[in-house]
Amino acid sequence: MYDTNRKEFRQELDYYIILGVSETSTRDEIRSSYRRLVLDAHPDKNPQRREWAEHRIRLLIEAYEILGNDENRRVFDIHRKAALKVRGEKEPFYFTRKTPGARALLILFYMTNKQEDQGAEMLAEMEEEFGSGYLKEYLCREDYLDSLFLLAEHYIAKKNYLGAAERLRAFYHHECRSKCPRHYYDQVIGHLRNLYLRKLPGTLAPLLLTSYLSEAAEFNLKQPDEILRLHLLADAALESGNLTIAHRALESCGRLAPESTELVELQVRLASLRGHARAGKNHSRRPGASRVREGL
Repeated sequence: MYDTNRKEFRQELDYYIILGVSETSTRDEIRSSYRRLVLDAHPDKNPQRREWAEHRIRLLIEAYEILGNDENRRVFDIHRKAALKVRGEKEPFYFTRKTPGARALLILFYMTNKQEDQGAEMLAEMEEEFGSGYLKEYLCREDYLDSLFLLAEHYIAKKNYLGAAERLRAFYHHECRSKCPRHYYDQVIGHLRNLYLRKLPGTLAPLLLTSYLSEAAEFNLKQPDEILRLHLLADAALESGNLTIAHRALESCGRLAPESTELVELQVRLASLRGHARAGKNHSRRPGASRVREGL
């Protein structure tokens, strides 16, 4: 429930805009708009964007708890009008100001109001100027993490899996040691599992994929996914020439699935690469080898 005693309001949220109503709308008009928007955002109507749908509905409920209650609406109107008067504006300041902080709030507004393309485009421009830590610097924790999550879902819908992984990775590293992580933290891990194990292999350079797959060990994978991770990790490590990581991955895989066909094939590849490495060392140590190289 909305807290009428709070001293500060999240200025990036204009509940009239969220519900698509005006300041003069009646209670019935607000209720009608709320019900229509909730139906439009229902997860069953957005099967490819369930997390977005759930977030959108929570936002609509928050807005309706304020504007659908006379006292809450009265208090909200007082603070909203006072803020606009101080700024000399007829609409939230982030629509007109071009400061980094205002632009960050506008990006959040776009992401929470089904204008993800505009939000992602503006964020790319701001990060080019201010660096990859731009949103984290100008948004509070909750808004920063919400933005990361919504951006990732937008990128997944666009099949930009690396972009999604980068946003979710930032979310994960921000929250993995938090005593009270965001309530949808498990959904972030679920997205990362799917991206790391099923979307990114075959699209990333082996060295980068090795880094991602090594990190995925922290995601409490079930045994079939853990075996898949180890196979992929060993393959990527072999491709990038990191025989130590490949050996460790195959040792772990051998304990989980000793009769795996993929395991045998990877072990053969590892043995072959080790043989070539030893042959190269022996060749370089032969008497006169250095003189032959110098002559070349």
